[in-house]
Amino acid sequence: MEKKVALVMALMLLMSVLVSAEEAPTIGQRIDSATTDFTKFFNEHARPAVDSVSSTVKSVYNWFGDKAKYVF
Repeated sequence: MEKKVALVMALMLLMSVLVSAEEAPTIGQRIDSATTDFTKFFNEHARPAVDSVSSTVKSVYNWFGDKAKYVF
């Protein structure tokens, strides 16, 4: 009887380990999730600032280009 109980408990422990192993994300899934989170954060918060700076740089470049046309 004790052997049967020990066998059942061992099988339950094994099944528990197997089920929990299936639920744990792999390294690749964790990297993919982190990359997706970073991309979402960048698009929501940093993209407007980058676009604003890029627009300002383009405006200044065009302004200097227009001034250079009159000089030369």
